[in-house]
Amino acid sequence: MLSAGAAIGIVGGMGRRSRKSRNEEEVLDGGIVVWKPRGPSSRAVVNRVQRQVGFRGLGHCGTLDPLASGVMVLTGGLGSKFQQWLTVHEKSYVATIWWGLGSDSGDAEGPLWRPEEPVAIPPRAAIEAVLPQFLGVQMQIPPRHSAIRVDGRRSYEEARAGVEVDMKPREVRIDALELLEVDGPRCRVRIDCGPGTYIRSLAHDLGSALEVPATLIGLQRTACGIHTLTDSTRIDQIGRSEWWPLERLVDHLPKQELSEPECLALAQGQQIPGQISEECVAWSGGVVQGILEPAGGDTIKARRWLSRGIRKPESKAETD
Repeated sequence: MLSAGAAIGIVGGMGRRSRKSRNEEEVLDGGIVVWKPRGPSSRAVVNRVQRQVGFRGLGHCGTLDPLASGVMVLTGGLGSKFQQWLTVHEKSYVATIWWGLGSDSGDAEGPLWRPEEPVAIPPRAAIEAVLPQFLGVQMQIPPRHSAIRVDGRRSYEEARAGVEVDMKPREVRIDALELLEVDGPRCRVRIDCGPGTYIRSLAHDLGSALEVPATLIGLQRTACGIHTLTDSTRIDQIGRSEWWPLERLVDHLPKQELSEPECLALAQGQQIPGQISEECVAWSGGVVQGILEPAGGDTIKARRWLSRGIRKPESKAETD
């Protein structure tokens, strides 16, 4: 039987480990840009990086399907509070499309099928002729095999169970389409688009415009906002030393420099004099403090604040 002193020692030790865990979370405020390989799901990538850095609270800014590879932005700690702003940026892809091949999922996961009657493979000129139709803002129907929730369930769960899912069109934006290569029934297309665009649906819609089944058989995300392959780290090379601090993660976002008195006023829910035209990151003393938004007239207020006061480089204020 344990003595009272031993029991107290164990409880005290448990408390110390808990405090150490919280300190580790503070160290991992920020994120990292990873290069996801073809094969694992986005969740599997997050889980692996969590094990390698020893922190379980990570998320990502934009799903990549298992058969896709490319740039993913992962966040942790206070960095996750900025996901909303990190996911609004444009993304770039290189898609490989196979003409004359259909897929229930829109990609190579299938089930795959071919039309009963042979179809003509569209030539380069025909493909290039339809691409401009898909530029700009338009309505797009997401694939049934997607993570969108329909009546509280993921649509891919319903589709796999054989349930018909009524997918509602959503507004997307496509900024650029360039035909890179044509190789028999296969072609490669470069795509610049806004968030929420499904490349599987785009491949299907291109096929419909050309009157031929089309399936996305390969996809590589080459950029997510300003982040490209050159910023990315392979997942097997990631440790704590590769982790980006919060300030590096959000440095490219619109910013506003504030004084300490202004920060303290905003932390208390007050508005301060000033003019900004859009939401932006609040900085003070080289440290990120929160997100600002226009409050009307010539005033600014905090959209999201990271502490109960002001965060400083040498000792962070107590966070929410």
